[in-house]
Amino acid sequence: MLKNLAQFYFNKSLELANKGELSSALDYISRAVRYDSNNIKAWNLAGLCFYRLGKYKMAEYCWTQSLRNSGDHNSAAVYLEDLKNSLEATSQHFSEVAVFCQKGKYKKAAEIVDKEICPRFDCSAELLNLLGVLQMLEGKTSQAVTSWEMALTVDKSNRKAQRYLKDVRGLFSYKLSKFWNKLRNKVGVIKNE
Repeated sequence: MLKNLAQFYFNKSLELANKGELSSALDYISRAVRYDSNNIKAWNLAGLCFYRLGKYKMAEYCWTQSLRNSGDHNSAAVYLEDLKNSLEATSQHFSEVAVFCQKGKYKKAAEIVDKEICPRFDCSAELLNLLGVLQMLEGKTSQAVTSWEMALTVDKSNRKAQRYLKDVRGLFSYKLSKFWNKLRNKVGVIKNE
């Protein structure tokens, strides 16, 4: 019976993950591995979800658990190797971002995240959220909104991106800039006619 429950929760998590609702999928995956801690597919899916969310230590943990429960030909070994290589290749960049943030140089920090780190990790939701925060601190509200909207394309149920967007869209300055953009577009259409 427990294996049936585990399979039910795994199937539900897979369905949500395929819809791009990674945070929600993880709620079900945790139940699947609770009912069957040897479920390699559930551990691998959890690792993939955590990876896309940008929670790399959790992804590593899940893939390690998968390898402990499996024999040969487990894709978790490849995932772990790729993660290790990506973390090694970007560790210096993460340090640089921290230094620039401490100095209040958010533009430079955002450039490093955007150009050096994001591509190495397929633009995870957490990296896009960080990029948005850095862009917001830099005064680039529309770029920050774009980053958070991209985070929601990675994980439609990402609470941070949802909260950031709600907060920024409530700002008077954001509403005013949207109004000016609409007005500019209308004036441009009238001039072209």
